[in-house]
Amino acid sequence: MRVRPVYRIPEQLRILRHPSSQRFEREAATWRRLRHRHILEFIGTIKRDGHVYIVSPFIDNGTLMEYVSRKPKVDKLRLLCETADAINYLHTETVVHGDIKAGNILISREGFALLCDFGLTRMMDAKTSTCMKGAGSVRWMSPELWDNLPRSFESDVYAFGMTIAEVSTRSKPQT
Repeated sequence: MRVRPVYRIPEQLRILRHPSSQRFEREAATWRRLRHRHILEFIGTIKRDGHVYIVSPFIDNGTLMEYVSRKPKVDKLRLLCETADAINYLHTETVVHGDIKAGNILISREGFALLCDFGLTRMMDAKTSTCMKGAGSVRWMSPELWDNLPRSFESDVYAFGMTIAEVSTRSKPQT
């Protein structure tokens, strides 16, 4: 009888499995180089049993929407300003996030906003403009993305505006 080794993953790590290798590679390459107090830390990648995983700290407060639902008196403006700071950092690094919404903003143990999910990111100096056209969260997408145009700084700003509405009303934006 062969015994398989047991890998114990510390509770404070979050591991995401990525079925799409191209999207995974783009997300890992972008996320790996980002360092900002309001962007979820990238720890690394791991390959196991034919699957590749991204490893980041485990954030037990959940998403921004979950957090404001549990704590309605929390300072939403501060959390949104922290998110705006993260988006500004991305844009100064010529990175378009591509999927900004409250579900992609986690809340740290200390109560700070952390932008995550870089699977639809695009470098503005990339030679192609076809990066994941049509992908993303429809309710947060700017109208030009419905016409299959590439994601841009402007489409990130639009999505952030929809996120502000989402957090303010505590409901998903209407389409």
